[in-house]
Amino acid sequence: MQGLRELESLQQRPVSSADEQPPAKRARPGSGKAALEAAELLARAERELEESQVEVAAVDENGMKAMVLAVERRINDNMALRMKYPDRPEKFMDSELELFSHLKRLHVLATAPELFPTFVRTKCVSSLLGLLMHENSDISIDVVDLLHEMADADGADPDDVKALADALVEHGAPAALMEHLKRLDEAVDEESRAVHQSLGIFEALLEASPELSAPLARDAGLMSWLLGRIKLRPFHANKLYATELLAVLLQQNAPNQALFGEEGGVLALLTATSYYKRREPQALEEAELVENMYDCLCSALHAPANQTLFLKAEGIELMILTLKERRFAAQGALRALSASLARNGANCERFVDIRGFKTLFPLVGAAPPPPPAFAKSSEEKRTAQLAHDEHCASLLVTLLHQLTGERRRRHNATSPPASIARAGLTAVAERPSTIPPEYRIPLLGKLAEGDCEKLERLLRLHFSYTERVELAAEAALAVSEVGRGGEEDEDELDDALYLARTGAGLRTLQLVDTALCYVAGSRAKPLLGRLLHGLYEGGASLHSVWGNADEHLKTCDGGDEPLPDAAEQRSVSEMGEAVRALLSRYKSADDAEGEGGDDRGEGSADAAASSAGPE
Repeated sequence: MQGLRELESLQQRPVSSADEQPPAKRARPGSGKAALEAAELLARAERELEESQVEVAAVDENGMKAMVLAVERRINDNMALRMKYPDRPEKFMDSELELFSHLKRLHVLATAPELFPTFVRTKCVSSLLGLLMHENSDISIDVVDLLHEMADADGADPDDVKALADALVEHGAPAALMEHLKRLDEAVDEESRAVHQSLGIFEALLEASPELSAPLARDAGLMSWLLGRIKLRPFHANKLYATELLAVLLQQNAPNQALFGEEGGVLALLTATSYYKRREPQALEEAELVENMYDCLCSALHAPANQTLFLKAEGIELMILTLKERRFAAQGALRALSASLARNGANCERFVDIRGFKTLFPLVGAAPPPPPAFAKSSEEKRTAQLAHDEHCASLLVTLLHQLTGERRRRHNATSPPASIARAGLTAVAERPSTIPPEYRIPLLGKLAEGDCEKLERLLRLHFSYTERVELAAEAALAVSEVGRGGEEDEDELDDALYLARTGAGLRTLQLVDTALCYVAGSRAKPLLGRLLHGLYEGGASLHSVWGNADEHLKTCDGGDEPLPDAAEQRSVSEMGEAVRALLSRYKSADDAEGEGGDDRGEGSADAAASSAGPE
């Protein structure tokens, strides 16, 4: 009862704090003197709210029910007066102020999320959602604020938030919020905040019920609204939030990825990212926006239909131009380019036809674009280098997977390029085969250019990342209980070692070694000889390279299951057969050392290369 008496006393006094006060009321055109007087009344009442220092007591179940009943009564009173005196604001202004004041009192519910299930049973959710269509924008905006505070309550039990989220969905909150969003003008500060809070409510709904992702995106129209918001060029916190929410909708969600393409999302994001082709982000938040947009693009490009849209919209050309500028967006462009080419032979052909190799190979083994001025820590630079190397290697492997003889050239070459002839690839190109590897020849020729300088870069990456991964594994073992002489679960140790190796660049090492295996399997004598000799000089062997590549192909491409892309399946199988045949001709490094020999093959690496070369 004490709680009820406190709540009753609160009903006699308005509750406020500096950040709770409603924004200044905007005069409505055509309302005349009565509207001006009403605005003055509201402004005076708001000043009184600001000056009040009343503190809200903790709420219990009875107190919550009393507040709900009070709000319901004020809603009904205000609705009745608005209907009775639609053209006389002074008649319903007092009821509107009372309604606003009692809505403010409901904000205390955000501090008691354990009451959410009981609150839901009061059916007040439906009444609050109805207020989103209230003619007074201050009322509707405060409802958004209230729902956002409750959905984002600190320390709330997930089940309590789930109960609230289910009630919101049941009573049509997504559609109501979308309609309310259309009424808001982000040029007005309080309405801009309401947009941000509305997106926060959608995020809370997705966290509580991930299965709502597709219905929210399509049925409520959230996908369309987000894309429209992202199209607006200037940076804004709401645009950043829109990209975050879009990334959630697209992540591993095939229906939403398809909807993204249907709604023109590919072209929308290409337009948005093109703004940063030559422009650096000016703050950390803007850099996050750029990364989010490329994250969304990469997720959407998992859908083959979106890869086709990307091709038609000249997205490959845009990504190459962005890479050439070497700005912050170049890293995202590299990721998007890799995603657009994955298991898509047509896109890989376009990449070759527009001389994409000329842009790609200078990036392999090189430093990434310089970070923005606000990102100066050594850890950020190290992370950027690791990501850059991984994306370059991934793109190269994708091209090697896809550029097979099944991809027909769109133009007739009268003679092979000079680099192909110098690399000894003419015989490979002319070798009779039902599937001549036409498109892969220029790629191998690029590796042979400049005395195999680009192949040497791949070898340097192999040795660099081999050392990184081994040192990381040793460090993880040293700090483990086994390293300290204790006992540790074998599975836990394996997990710790795997995480350490992965963090040091295991995936990059596997990708680089997969590319080297394609070189070995090409049977191009000069490239193969340089590869085996380089491995020999570095104390390594093709056995270890194939071990890394085989592990990558098994873990990342479905293991023993056939790949969904037939051309890639054939390419991987042929490469594996060629490398295994080559490995059978010479010993591994460990075998050679065990026998006391100084060579790593049947005589030498050069001999192995000679025996494996084309006739």
